[in-house]
Amino acid sequence: MKKAAAHPTHINSRVPAPFTVGSVGLQFLDTTWRIAVPVVIFVVLGIIADRSFGTKPWVTLAGAVLGFVLAGWLVKREIAAVSMGDDEPVEAESYESQDSEEKK
Repeated sequence: MKKAAAHPTHINSRVPAPFTVGSVGLQFLDTTWRIAVPVVIFVVLGIIADRSFGTKPWVTLAGAVLGFVLAGWLVKREIAAVSMGDDEPVEAESYESQDSEEKK
């Protein structure tokens, strides 16, 4: 018979990973796309709509505002997830199901 491993082979999901230069850099890149992508998409859509309807610059400005609001919401979700120790934002329902499973 084989002996049990001296070190546990499973990873505890509640223990946060240690910070390294690479992990911090990836976290910044993750935040950057959450800010840039919504703004760029809505501004480009606004430019196209302004050219089509002749409403220059109003739809572009509305798109920029909408993009910044969406970006702020995405970053807020990311901060909440990181402060709870998760890598990805998760809806509240899944946390409730995890808590009920742990109590059993």
